[in-house]
Amino acid sequence: MSSQEQRYRVAILGGGIHGVGVAHDLASRGWKDIVLIEKGQIGSGTSSKSTKLIHGGLRYLQHPRDFPLVAEGLEERALLASIAPDVVKPLGFIFPVMKSGGMPRFMIKTGLWLYDTLSYGRSLGRHHWMTPQEAFAEAPILDKSVFKGFYRFFDGQTDDLALTRRVAASARMLGARLIEHATAARLRPGPGGIAIDVKTATGLESISARYVVNAMGPWAHQIFEESSITPKVKGINNQGSHIIVRDLGMKSGLFLQSPEDSRIFFVLPWQGYTLIGTTEDLFEGNPDDCVTEDHHVRYLLERCNRFLSVKLTEGDVITKFTGLRWLAADNKSGISAMSRSHLVTEHQFGQNIIFTIYGGKLTAYRALSEEIGERVTSDFGDLSPSKTRDPASWSKDSVIPAELSVPNRFSIL
Repeated sequence: MSSQEQRYRVAILGGGIHGVGVAHDLASRGWKDIVLIEKGQIGSGTSSKSTKLIHGGLRYLQHPRDFPLVAEGLEERALLASIAPDVVKPLGFIFPVMKSGGMPRFMIKTGLWLYDTLSYGRSLGRHHWMTPQEAFAEAPILDKSVFKGFYRFFDGQTDDLALTRRVAASARMLGARLIEHATAARLRPGPGGIAIDVKTATGLESISARYVVNAMGPWAHQIFEESSITPKVKGINNQGSHIIVRDLGMKSGLFLQSPEDSRIFFVLPWQGYTLIGTTEDLFEGNPDDCVTEDHHVRYLLERCNRFLSVKLTEGDVITKFTGLRWLAADNKSGISAMSRSHLVTEHQFGQNIIFTIYGGKLTAYRALSEEIGERVTSDFGDLSPSKTRDPASWSKDSVIPAELSVPNRFSIL
């Protein structure tokens, strides 16, 4: 970037899935003067530290308020699986019926029926009852003494980093500018636009934009604090920790429920390993300091071992990682019961607007990006439609730098 202030219509802060999603959406409408600023490498933050699922969220059916969120996720699941089948793939899941505790069979059956119904014909496969032989063939590590039956259903699995970089490559292909290793340090709203102080390897530079999309997730309020801008809502971080162990021979994922706190967690085959997660805890510190604590590892191992014939120890953990989900606070609900529906707030300074994203799911990032694209373009008076449903607007490139490849993207213990 030159020392002279560079002007854009839209500046996007954050190169996670929502940031690159908004860039792709606007670029697909024909907008070229778009810039995205990412402090590290595209997708290297919390967007690559998810549970690697593209799903409607079967567990969200516990709350009727989230039914529309589930339906949206199922629609997006089908779309992503059709556009990027090399990155988003179907995965079978086993939902066991416990001999003691857990959800009763009729409740599981009702939930799976509703999940299929909300798919509206876009199912990756309808649920059905499994024989024990079928279940143990798919997941030989299951402890046969614990279960009295099994349901099978289907969802999608992804490499979240590959998906994020695929979307970023699509935005670049259509004309958006994406800048890595540049930190948005401060916002300075003024009559001519919103100036952004950007720290790069060569010093401090300035960008100006009419619209700023704050897609910084867990770091979204840090830049507000530096800019003396008061957030519209309180934000909180939901910390989700995961562990990776050796390949346990699984062909399907396990959808399991902790009997003590009713939390849902997964045991998944992934990239030649087995991924176990996730925890849900409120994190109140600096997002840069968030790590997977030992008690998170013990929690996952203890819960998991109750269902497995192979008992795992801390010595089996190859690596561990933690992601943060940035949510608008709901003081009436615990972290597990809080809605995952997204919220987009607006700070208006004359004709200039800062949009800030809270919540949202990896699965539904495209729909959220399209919503923001509609708000930006309609405010500008542009009726150009989003074309992110069209495979022609997608790049085939999702190259992952060697230092971010599996398992190098995680710290090996």
